[in-house]
Amino acid sequence: MITEAAKFVITDQIRNGNTNWTQISREVENSTGIKLHRSTIQRWYDREGQWGVDDTPSGEVDGLDERVKLDKKIATLEGETKLYKSLYKKAIAKSASTDLVIKAIKDSTEGLPPVKVQKTKKVTAKKKATHPQTMVCPLADTHVGDRVLLEEMNGLNQYNIDIFGRRLYGWTSQIIDLAELRRNYVEIPHLVVPMLGDMISGDIHDELARTNIDNCMNQMIIGAYMISQALIRLSSEFEDVYVPAVVGNHGRMTRRVPGKDRNMDWDYMLYQWVASFCKNQSNIKFHIPKSPFTIFPAAGHNILIMHGDSVPGGGSSASMMGVVHKMRTVLQFKETAAVEQLPADLVESRFEATMMGHFHRVDEFDVGTGQIFVVGTMKGGDEYATNRIHLLTEPKQIATYWHPVYGYIGKEIIYLGKYDNAEETFDNVTEGVWANG
Repeated sequence: MITEAAKFVITDQIRNGNTNWTQISREVENSTGIKLHRSTIQRWYDREGQWGVDDTPSGEVDGLDERVKLDKKIATLEGETKLYKSLYKKAIAKSASTDLVIKAIKDSTEGLPPVKVQKTKKVTAKKKATHPQTMVCPLADTHVGDRVLLEEMNGLNQYNIDIFGRRLYGWTSQIIDLAELRRNYVEIPHLVVPMLGDMISGDIHDELARTNIDNCMNQMIIGAYMISQALIRLSSEFEDVYVPAVVGNHGRMTRRVPGKDRNMDWDYMLYQWVASFCKNQSNIKFHIPKSPFTIFPAAGHNILIMHGDSVPGGGSSASMMGVVHKMRTVLQFKETAAVEQLPADLVESRFEATMMGHFHRVDEFDVGTGQIFVVGTMKGGDEYATNRIHLLTEPKQIATYWHPVYGYIGKEIIYLGKYDNAEETFDNVTEGVWANG
Protein backbone atom coordinates (compact mmCIF):
# COMPACT_ATOMS: atom_id res chain seq x y z
CA MET A 1 0.00 0.00 0.00
CA ILE A 2 1.36 3.40 -0.98
CA THR A 3 1.05 6.04 1.74
CA GLU A 4 -0.13 9.58 1.14
CA ALA A 5 3.38 10.88 1.86
CA ALA A 6 4.84 8.58 -0.83
CA LYS A 7 2.14 9.59 -3.31
CA PHE A 8 3.01 13.24 -2.77
CA VAL A 9 6.71 12.62 -3.53
CA ILE A 10 5.87 10.57 -6.65
CA THR A 11 3.52 13.16 -8.15
CA ASP A 12 5.91 15.97 -7.27
CA GLN A 13 8.75 14.21 -9.12
CA ILE A 14 6.58 13.65 -12.20
CA ARG A 15 5.44 17.29 -12.23
CA ASN A 16 9.13 18.26 -12.31
CA GLY A 17 9.70 16.10 -15.37
CA ASN A 18 11.33 13.08 -13.74
CA THR A 19 9.87 9.89 -15.28
CA ASN A 20 12.70 7.55 -14.31
CA TRP A 21 10.91 5.11 -12.00
CA THR A 22 14.15 3.92 -10.37
CA GLN A 23 15.16 7.46 -9.48
CA ILE A 24 11.65 8.19 -8.18
CA SER A 25 11.83 5.05 -6.00
CA ARG A 26 15.11 6.29 -4.46
CA GLU A 27 13.65 9.75 -3.88
CA VAL A 28 10.63 8.26 -2.08
CA GLU A 29 12.93 6.26 0.20
CA ASN A 30 15.15 9.28 0.91
CA SER A 31 12.19 11.56 1.67
CA THR A 32 9.88 9.23 3.59
CA GLY A 33 11.96 6.21 4.58
CA ILE A 34 9.53 3.98 2.66
CA LYS A 35 10.93 1.44 0.21
CA LEU A 36 8.83 1.02 -2.95
CA HIS A 37 9.84 -0.99 -6.00
CA ARG A 38 9.87 0.99 -9.26
CA SER A 39 7.29 -1.36 -10.80
CA THR A 40 4.93 -0.74 -7.84
CA ILE A 41 5.22 3.01 -8.39
CA GLN A 42 4.62 2.67 -12.14
CA ARG A 43 1.53 0.47 -11.68
CA TRP A 44 0.07 2.91 -9.16
CA TYR A 45 0.68 5.86 -11.49
CA ASP A 46 -0.86 4.08 -14.50
CA ARG A 47 -3.88 3.08 -12.45
CA GLU A 48 -4.70 6.25 -10.48
CA GLY A 49 -1.69 8.43 -9.84
CA GLN A 50 -1.90 10.36 -13.09
CA TRP A 51 -5.14 12.00 -11.96
CA GLY A 52 -3.21 13.64 -9.13
CA VAL A 53 -0.74 15.27 -11.57
CA ASP A 54 -2.29 18.35 -13.11
CA ASP A 55 -0.31 19.62 -16.10
CA THR A 56 -2.87 22.19 -17.24
CA PRO A 57 -3.08 25.69 -15.74
CA SER A 58 -6.84 25.55 -15.56
CA GLY A 59 -6.79 22.26 -13.72
CA GLU A 60 -9.17 20.71 -16.26
CA VAL A 61 -9.49 16.94 -16.49
CA ASP A 62 -10.01 15.28 -19.84
CA GLY A 63 -13.01 12.99 -20.14
CA LEU A 64 -16.42 13.07 -18.46
CA ASP A 65 -15.89 9.81 -16.53
CA GLU A 66 -12.65 11.08 -15.08
CA ARG A 67 -14.27 14.37 -14.09
CA VAL A 68 -17.11 12.51 -12.33
CA LYS A 69 -14.62 10.33 -10.45
CA LEU A 70 -12.63 13.34 -9.35
CA ASP A 71 -15.76 15.24 -8.26
CA LYS A 72 -16.90 12.25 -6.21
CA LYS A 73 -13.51 12.03 -4.55
CA ILE A 74 -13.57 15.75 -3.74
CA ALA A 75 -17.12 15.48 -2.35
CA THR A 76 -16.13 12.52 -0.19
CA LEU A 77 -13.15 14.37 1.23
CA GLU A 78 -15.25 17.47 1.91
CA GLY A 79 -17.86 15.32 3.70
CA GLU A 80 -15.20 13.64 5.83
CA THR A 81 -13.73 17.02 6.70
CA LYS A 82 -17.12 18.32 7.89
CA LEU A 83 -17.71 15.12 9.90
CA TYR A 84 -14.35 15.29 11.69
CA LYS A 85 -14.80 18.99 12.39
CA SER A 86 -18.21 18.25 13.90
CA LEU A 87 -16.85 15.39 16.03
CA TYR A 88 -13.93 17.54 17.16
CA LYS A 89 -16.23 20.38 18.23
CA LYS A 90 -18.46 17.95 20.14
CA ALA A 91 -15.46 16.40 21.91
CA ILE A 92 -14.17 19.84 22.91
CA ALA A 93 -17.63 20.92 24.11
CA LYS A 94 -18.10 17.72 26.14
CA SER A 95 -14.71 18.01 27.79
CA ALA A 96 -15.31 21.68 28.55
CA SER A 97 -18.74 21.00 30.08
CA THR A 98 -17.31 18.27 32.34
CA ASP A 99 -14.56 20.60 33.52
CA LEU A 100 -17.09 23.37 34.14
CA VAL A 101 -19.28 21.07 36.25
CA ILE A 102 -16.30 19.98 38.36
CA LYS A 103 -15.18 23.58 38.79
CA ALA A 104 -18.71 24.56 39.83
CA ILE A 105 -18.72 21.78 42.44
CA LYS A 106 -15.41 22.96 43.89
CA ASP A 107 -16.37 26.64 43.86
CA SER A 108 -19.92 26.41 45.15
CA THR A 109 -19.73 23.64 47.75
CA GLU A 110 -19.48 24.70 51.35
CA GLY A 111 -17.00 22.27 52.89
CA LEU A 112 -17.79 20.52 56.15
CA PRO A 113 -16.12 22.15 59.15
CA PRO A 114 -12.70 20.64 59.87
CA VAL A 115 -12.06 18.58 62.99
CA LYS A 116 -8.97 18.50 65.16
CA VAL A 117 -6.65 15.58 64.46
CA GLN A 118 -6.02 13.73 67.71
CA LYS A 119 -2.56 12.51 68.55
CA THR A 120 -2.57 8.80 67.86
CA LYS A 121 -2.27 6.49 70.84
CA LYS A 122 1.24 5.75 72.03
CA VAL A 123 2.26 2.11 72.12
CA THR A 124 2.27 0.94 75.72
CA ALA A 125 3.04 -2.76 75.35
CA LYS A 126 6.42 -4.04 76.56
CA LYS A 127 7.00 -5.64 73.17
CA LYS A 128 6.10 -3.20 70.45
CA ALA A 129 6.38 -3.44 66.68
CA THR A 130 9.34 -1.67 65.09
CA HIS A 131 7.52 -0.50 61.94
CA PRO A 132 4.31 1.57 61.77
CA GLN A 133 1.47 -0.05 59.82
CA THR A 134 -1.14 1.25 57.39
CA MET A 135 -4.83 0.34 57.47
CA VAL A 136 -6.61 -0.08 54.12
CA CYS A 137 -10.39 -0.14 54.56
CA PRO A 138 -12.32 -0.24 51.26
CA LEU A 139 -15.82 1.18 50.90
CA ALA A 140 -17.74 -0.47 48.06
CA ASP A 141 -21.22 -1.21 46.78
CA THR A 142 -23.09 1.12 49.13
CA HIS A 143 -26.00 1.34 46.63
CA VAL A 144 -27.35 4.52 48.20
CA GLY A 145 -30.99 5.01 47.16
CA ASP A 146 -31.86 1.35 46.78
CA ARG A 147 -34.88 0.06 48.67
CA VAL A 148 -34.87 -3.53 49.92
CA LEU A 149 -38.13 -4.42 51.71
CA LEU A 150 -38.11 -6.70 54.76
CA GLU A 151 -41.39 -8.39 53.81
CA GLU A 152 -40.15 -9.21 50.30
CA MET A 153 -36.99 -10.69 51.82
CA ASN A 154 -38.90 -12.86 54.30
CA GLY A 155 -37.28 -10.92 57.11
CA LEU A 156 -33.71 -11.60 55.94
CA ASN A 157 -32.60 -8.06 55.06
CA GLN A 158 -33.80 -4.54 54.43
CA TYR A 159 -32.11 -1.41 53.12
CA ASN A 160 -32.90 2.26 52.76
CA ILE A 161 -31.28 5.66 53.45
CA ASP A 162 -31.71 5.39 57.22
CA ILE A 163 -30.15 1.93 57.40
CA PHE A 164 -27.31 3.07 55.15
CA GLY A 165 -26.60 5.89 57.60
CA ARG A 166 -26.52 3.52 60.58
CA ARG A 167 -24.33 0.97 58.83
CA LEU A 168 -21.98 3.70 57.61
CA TYR A 169 -21.67 5.07 61.15
CA GLY A 170 -21.01 1.56 62.45
CA TRP A 171 -18.40 0.96 59.72
CA THR A 172 -16.64 4.18 60.74
CA SER A 173 -16.73 3.31 64.43
CA GLN A 174 -15.36 -0.19 63.87
CA ILE A 175 -12.40 1.11 61.88
CA ILE A 176 -11.54 3.47 64.75
CA ASP A 177 -11.99 0.69 67.33
CA LEU A 178 -9.83 -1.75 65.35
CA ALA A 179 -7.10 0.85 64.99
CA GLU A 180 -7.17 1.60 68.73
CA LEU A 181 -6.99 -2.10 69.57
CA ARG A 182 -3.98 -2.65 67.33
CA ARG A 183 -2.29 0.48 68.62
CA ASN A 184 -1.63 -1.33 71.90
CA TYR A 185 1.52 -2.69 70.24
CA VAL A 186 2.03 -0.86 66.92
CA GLU A 187 1.67 2.63 65.50
CA ILE A 188 -1.00 3.06 62.82
CA PRO A 189 -0.70 6.62 61.55
CA HIS A 190 -2.06 6.12 58.00
CA LEU A 191 -5.47 5.13 56.66
CA VAL A 192 -6.43 4.44 53.04
CA VAL A 193 -10.12 4.27 52.08
CA PRO A 194 -10.41 3.02 48.48
CA MET A 195 -13.90 3.59 47.11
CA LEU A 196 -14.65 0.90 44.54
CA GLY A 197 -17.88 1.97 42.84
CA ASP A 198 -21.61 1.22 42.83
CA MET A 199 -21.95 3.91 45.45
CA ILE A 200 -25.52 4.66 44.30
CA SER A 201 -28.30 2.37 43.18
CA GLY A 202 -28.64 4.06 39.76
CA ASP A 203 -31.32 3.49 37.16
CA ILE A 204 -29.68 1.07 34.72
CA HIS A 205 -32.51 -1.44 35.30
CA ASP A 206 -36.18 -0.59 34.91
CA GLU A 207 -37.10 -2.04 38.30
CA LEU A 208 -34.47 0.12 40.02
CA ALA A 209 -35.77 3.25 38.31
CA ARG A 210 -39.25 2.27 39.51
CA THR A 211 -38.43 1.30 43.12
CA ASN A 212 -35.48 3.51 44.11
CA ILE A 213 -36.11 5.83 47.04
CA ASP A 214 -34.98 8.87 45.05
CA ASN A 215 -33.61 9.87 41.64
CA CYS A 216 -29.93 9.49 40.72
CA MET A 217 -29.07 13.13 41.40
CA ASN A 218 -30.37 13.00 44.96
CA GLN A 219 -28.90 9.53 45.53
CA MET A 220 -25.51 10.97 44.61
CA ILE A 221 -25.82 14.11 46.74
CA ILE A 222 -27.10 12.32 49.84
CA GLY A 223 -24.47 9.59 49.51
CA ALA A 224 -21.67 12.11 49.07
CA TYR A 225 -22.78 14.17 52.06
CA MET A 226 -22.98 11.16 54.40
CA ILE A 227 -19.73 9.54 53.22
CA SER A 228 -17.98 12.89 53.68
CA GLN A 229 -19.07 12.95 57.32
CA ALA A 230 -17.64 9.46 57.78
CA LEU A 231 -14.28 10.48 56.30
CA ILE A 232 -14.15 13.64 58.42
CA ARG A 233 -14.73 11.54 61.55
CA LEU A 234 -12.03 9.06 60.51
CA SER A 235 -9.57 11.86 59.77
CA SER A 236 -9.56 12.91 63.43
CA GLU A 237 -8.09 9.52 64.40
CA PHE A 238 -5.29 9.21 61.81
CA GLU A 239 -2.43 11.45 60.80
CA ASP A 240 -3.57 11.24 57.17
CA VAL A 241 -6.37 9.66 55.15
CA TYR A 242 -5.95 8.86 51.45
CA VAL A 243 -8.99 8.17 49.24
CA PRO A 244 -8.45 6.67 45.76
CA ALA A 245 -11.76 6.12 43.96
CA VAL A 246 -12.91 4.27 40.82
CA VAL A 247 -16.36 4.03 39.27
CA GLY A 248 -18.60 0.98 39.17
CA ASN A 249 -21.36 -0.06 36.80
CA HIS A 250 -24.59 0.88 38.63
CA GLY A 251 -23.87 4.59 38.40
CA ARG A 252 -23.41 4.71 34.65
CA MET A 253 -25.56 7.08 32.63
CA THR A 254 -26.14 4.66 29.72
CA ARG A 255 -28.04 1.38 29.56
CA ARG A 256 -25.09 -0.48 28.02
CA VAL A 257 -21.68 -0.55 29.68
CA PRO A 258 -19.60 2.02 27.75
CA GLY A 259 -16.07 1.44 26.52
CA LYS A 260 -15.23 5.14 26.43
CA ASP A 261 -15.96 7.96 28.89
CA ARG A 262 -16.31 5.58 31.83
CA ASN A 263 -16.00 8.55 34.15
CA MET A 264 -19.36 9.89 32.90
CA ASP A 265 -20.85 8.13 35.89
CA TRP A 266 -22.73 9.16 39.03
CA ASP A 267 -19.96 7.53 41.10
CA TYR A 268 -17.45 9.97 39.61
CA MET A 269 -19.70 12.91 40.48
CA LEU A 270 -20.23 11.54 44.00
CA TYR A 271 -16.45 11.38 44.54
CA GLN A 272 -16.06 14.96 43.37
CA TRP A 273 -18.74 16.09 45.82
CA VAL A 274 -17.10 14.13 48.65
CA ALA A 275 -13.76 15.80 47.89
CA SER A 276 -15.46 19.21 47.91
CA PHE A 277 -17.26 18.55 51.20
CA CYS A 278 -13.91 17.52 52.73
CA LYS A 279 -11.83 20.35 51.26
CA ASN A 280 -11.36 22.06 54.65
CA GLN A 281 -9.87 18.93 56.24
CA SER A 282 -6.20 19.21 55.35
CA ASN A 283 -5.20 15.63 56.20
CA ILE A 284 -7.60 14.03 53.69
CA LYS A 285 -6.28 13.63 50.15
CA PHE A 286 -8.17 12.27 47.12
CA HIS A 287 -7.24 10.58 43.87
CA ILE A 288 -10.20 10.43 41.44
CA PRO A 289 -8.94 9.14 38.07
CA LYS A 290 -10.98 9.02 34.89
CA SER A 291 -9.67 5.48 34.37
CA PRO A 292 -11.83 2.62 35.76
CA PHE A 293 -8.78 1.28 37.60
CA THR A 294 -5.83 2.76 39.45
CA ILE A 295 -2.90 1.79 41.68
CA PHE A 296 -2.06 3.28 45.06
CA PRO A 297 0.67 2.63 47.67
CA ALA A 298 0.06 1.26 51.17
CA ALA A 299 3.14 1.08 53.43
CA GLY A 300 5.27 0.99 50.30
CA HIS A 301 3.30 -1.83 48.62
CA ASN A 302 1.16 -1.17 45.55
CA ILE A 303 -2.51 -2.18 45.36
CA LEU A 304 -4.64 -2.22 42.20
CA ILE A 305 -8.31 -1.30 42.56
CA MET A 306 -11.14 -1.84 40.09
CA HIS A 307 -14.86 -2.32 40.49
CA GLY A 308 -14.93 -5.90 39.21
CA ASP A 309 -17.69 -5.76 36.58
CA SER A 310 -15.09 -6.59 33.90
CA VAL A 311 -14.51 -10.03 35.48
CA PRO A 312 -16.46 -12.72 33.55
CA GLY A 313 -17.91 -15.93 34.87
CA GLY A 314 -19.69 -14.72 38.01
CA GLY A 315 -16.48 -13.94 39.86
CA SER A 316 -14.94 -17.38 40.14
CA SER A 317 -11.38 -17.60 41.43
CA ALA A 318 -10.16 -18.68 37.98
CA SER A 319 -11.80 -15.73 36.19
CA MET A 320 -10.47 -13.24 38.75
CA MET A 321 -6.95 -14.62 38.51
CA GLY A 322 -7.18 -14.47 34.72
CA VAL A 323 -8.17 -10.79 34.77
CA VAL A 324 -5.43 -9.87 37.27
CA HIS A 325 -2.84 -11.71 35.16
CA LYS A 326 -4.00 -9.81 32.06
CA MET A 327 -3.87 -6.51 33.94
CA ARG A 328 -0.24 -7.19 34.85
CA THR A 329 0.46 -7.81 31.17
CA VAL A 330 -1.41 -4.71 29.99
CA LEU A 331 0.36 -2.43 32.46
CA GLN A 332 3.84 -3.55 31.41
CA PHE A 333 3.83 -1.16 28.45
CA LYS A 334 4.00 1.76 30.89
CA GLU A 335 7.60 0.83 31.71
CA THR A 336 8.79 1.58 28.18
CA ALA A 337 10.47 4.80 27.08
CA ALA A 338 7.40 5.74 25.02
CA VAL A 339 5.54 6.93 28.12
CA GLU A 340 8.33 8.69 29.98
CA GLN A 341 6.52 12.02 29.66
CA LEU A 342 3.29 10.85 31.34
CA PRO A 343 2.31 12.53 34.62
CA ALA A 344 3.78 10.75 37.63
CA ASP A 345 0.41 9.57 38.96
CA LEU A 346 -0.27 7.75 35.69
CA VAL A 347 3.04 5.94 35.32
CA GLU A 348 2.79 3.37 38.15
CA SER A 349 2.46 -0.08 36.65
CA ARG A 350 3.47 -2.72 39.20
CA PHE A 351 1.12 -3.97 41.89
CA GLU A 352 1.13 -6.73 44.47
CA ALA A 353 -2.51 -7.01 45.49
CA THR A 354 -5.90 -6.33 43.93
CA MET A 355 -9.14 -5.12 45.52
CA MET A 356 -12.56 -5.21 43.86
CA GLY A 357 -16.22 -5.03 44.75
CA HIS A 358 -19.21 -5.85 42.51
CA PHE A 359 -19.78 -9.44 43.68
CA HIS A 360 -21.36 -8.51 47.03
CA ARG A 361 -19.32 -10.99 49.03
CA VAL A 362 -16.12 -11.10 51.05
CA ASP A 363 -13.49 -13.36 49.53
CA GLU A 364 -9.72 -13.68 49.23
CA PHE A 365 -7.41 -15.53 46.84
CA ASP A 366 -3.65 -15.91 47.06
CA VAL A 367 -2.37 -15.97 43.48
CA GLY A 368 1.30 -16.31 44.33
CA THR A 369 2.19 -12.77 43.30
CA GLY A 370 -0.20 -11.29 45.87
CA GLN A 371 -3.77 -11.33 47.14
CA ILE A 372 -7.07 -10.70 45.39
CA PHE A 373 -9.61 -9.22 47.80
CA VAL A 374 -13.35 -9.11 47.18
CA VAL A 375 -14.47 -6.54 49.70
CA GLY A 376 -18.21 -7.05 50.27
CA THR A 377 -21.27 -4.80 50.11
CA MET A 378 -22.89 -2.39 52.55
CA LYS A 379 -26.33 -3.15 51.12
CA GLY A 380 -26.39 -6.90 51.74
CA GLY A 381 -28.68 -9.28 49.90
CA ASP A 382 -31.61 -8.04 47.85
CA GLU A 383 -34.69 -9.42 46.10
CA TYR A 384 -32.91 -9.98 42.80
CA ALA A 385 -30.07 -12.04 44.29
CA THR A 386 -32.40 -14.08 46.50
CA ASN A 387 -35.04 -14.82 43.85
CA ARG A 388 -32.92 -15.16 40.72
CA ILE A 389 -29.59 -16.63 41.81
CA HIS A 390 -30.62 -17.95 45.23
CA LEU A 391 -27.86 -16.11 47.01
CA LEU A 392 -27.91 -14.02 50.16
CA THR A 393 -24.91 -12.06 51.38
CA GLU A 394 -24.56 -10.29 54.70
CA PRO A 395 -23.72 -6.58 54.65
CA LYS A 396 -19.95 -6.61 55.19
CA GLN A 397 -16.77 -4.71 54.39
CA ILE A 398 -13.15 -5.51 55.25
CA ALA A 399 -10.25 -3.83 57.04
CA THR A 400 -6.71 -4.86 56.09
CA TYR A 401 -3.29 -4.13 57.58
CA TRP A 402 -0.08 -3.47 55.65
CA HIS A 403 3.52 -3.65 56.84
CA PRO A 404 6.39 -1.77 55.11
CA VAL A 405 8.51 -4.95 54.97
CA TYR A 406 6.06 -7.85 54.74
CA GLY A 407 3.18 -6.21 52.89
CA TYR A 408 -0.25 -7.65 53.67
CA ILE A 409 -0.29 -9.01 57.23
CA GLY A 410 -3.93 -9.25 58.32
CA LYS A 411 -7.63 -8.73 57.70
CA GLU A 412 -10.76 -8.11 59.74
CA ILE A 413 -14.33 -8.50 58.52
CA ILE A 414 -16.62 -5.62 59.50
CA TYR A 415 -20.16 -6.94 59.98
CA LEU A 416 -22.69 -4.16 59.43
CA GLY A 417 -26.13 -5.72 59.94
CA LYS A 418 -25.84 -5.37 63.71
CA TYR A 419 -26.11 -1.59 63.37
CA ASP A 420 -29.54 -1.59 61.69
CA ASN A 421 -31.31 -0.58 64.92
CA ALA A 422 -28.56 1.62 66.31
CA GLU A 423 -29.26 5.23 67.24
CA GLU A 424 -26.02 6.67 65.87
CA THR A 425 -26.11 7.77 62.26
CA PHE A 426 -24.95 10.54 59.95
CA ASP A 427 -27.02 13.51 58.83
CA ASN A 428 -28.73 12.94 55.48
CA VAL A 429 -30.37 16.37 55.04
CA THR A 430 -28.32 18.42 52.60
CA GLU A 431 -30.45 21.56 52.12
CA GLY A 432 -28.48 24.64 53.03
CA VAL A 433 -25.26 22.69 53.48
CA TRP A 434 -23.88 21.42 50.19
CA ALA A 435 -24.20 24.70 48.25
CA ASN A 436 -23.51 28.27 49.25
CA GLY A 437 -26.66 30.20 50.05
